[in-house]
Amino acid sequence: MLVNMGRFDVVVVCRSAMGVRILAALRDLDPPAGGAEMSLATLLKGVSIQGPYAEDAPEYIPLHPSEDVEREDGWSVKVFQSSDRGDVTSLTDDSELERDVCSFPVEDLWSGLAWRLRNKSSGRPNVGFQRRHLRGVNRKFSKWLEGYLESEVEEAKKSGDLLLGVTQLHWSAGAARAFQKFGIPYIVFVRDELQFDHRDLYKSSLVNATAVCGAGQGLLDQIGAVFPLQRGAHVPLPVDYAERFGTVENVEGCREQGLASRTDSDVPRIAIIGVTPEKGYGFYQRLLPYVARVWPQAQFDVYGGGAYVEGLARFANTTCHGHTPVSEVFSSCDLHLLTVRSTGSWGRVINEAGLFGVPSVSVDIGAQPEAVGNGGIIVPAHADLQAWCEALKHCYTNRAELGHRAKEHAKVIDHRRSIAMFRSVIRDVLGL
Repeated sequence: MLVNMGRFDVVVVCRSAMGVRILAALRDLDPPAGGAEMSLATLLKGVSIQGPYAEDAPEYIPLHPSEDVEREDGWSVKVFQSSDRGDVTSLTDDSELERDVCSFPVEDLWSGLAWRLRNKSSGRPNVGFQRRHLRGVNRKFSKWLEGYLESEVEEAKKSGDLLLGVTQLHWSAGAARAFQKFGIPYIVFVRDELQFDHRDLYKSSLVNATAVCGAGQGLLDQIGAVFPLQRGAHVPLPVDYAERFGTVENVEGCREQGLASRTDSDVPRIAIIGVTPEKGYGFYQRLLPYVARVWPQAQFDVYGGGAYVEGLARFANTTCHGHTPVSEVFSSCDLHLLTVRSTGSWGRVINEAGLFGVPSVSVDIGAQPEAVGNGGIIVPAHADLQAWCEALKHCYTNRAELGHRAKEHAKVIDHRRSIAMFRSVIRDVLGL
């Protein structure tokens, strides 16, 4: 089915006989703006086809086939999104998605000003201008969405289907407002610091949600400490390791070749992937020169693009590489470093590092301890630079053992497990 509605898509994924229709309303799904969109797309694709509930699922081992178990039918999924970023990608182009495109811009004057007038020291967007942008675009999205939800409700009355809304990130306030107007129960995914930075704007969407999903109990605890939730549900970030990295032999061969190609095997090499104000920009400006003084042998390799990565290039112990495939990053580094400023939203790259036998050092905020597990070192949230440096040294010295543990722990975000858990959340919130 194809519905022309401007620069929004209605995407029909798969209609089953289960009598459940999932209505996902959000700014981006595919093309994705980042890992959050990739995660939700994977979950929605997963529940649109047959699969088990969490309690019936086998133990999934990354890059290995799973045993046959009883499977439930898939549910219908319809996605309402902006297409301002372009055409679908390989993320969903094998899902028989249909779409129609017209003009509804993602950004506006206020979002542009929020970026241009960002805080010079932290790099964070101007909160006032960002809030003005978010209020306006959520009103616009909600008004647009209401027209389509009205017809969805009428169709559901005729068919007897159950409706469930799903939303996340920037446009979730507008989506939730529309779901509330039509009495549609809905789930909100919290992925980052957005809702914490704009509490008044997103409070209603969270406290009225049938369930709020987050990756990790630590993140759910952070959310619940600020917003009174009806129900919190842990849904791990889904990573299809086989799709991203191939076979066990591919991963092991990549790691072996990467280490063998190094001409500085005695130099501790620490990888940092992606730098933003929330993901350590200000902290790294203090840590990197400190490590240069007290542990001069260590070298940092920073990956990703943008001004924040470039802002770290001035340190003598730091090399910036630009956007680089994760497999290349973890083929030759000794350990991985990831920190967050306030919101511990589970760094999936921690477990991708683990797949390659690379341990991580991270911070005791939100779900980060759950992501690391016993495959690395967790540093207290308010630790000083000396404690961080000692953690890096300890992780480096014990990298073989910690790397082995990290590889074992990588299964926690295997996409098959995450999809099964999401399927169970949907069943439970709808009382199936």
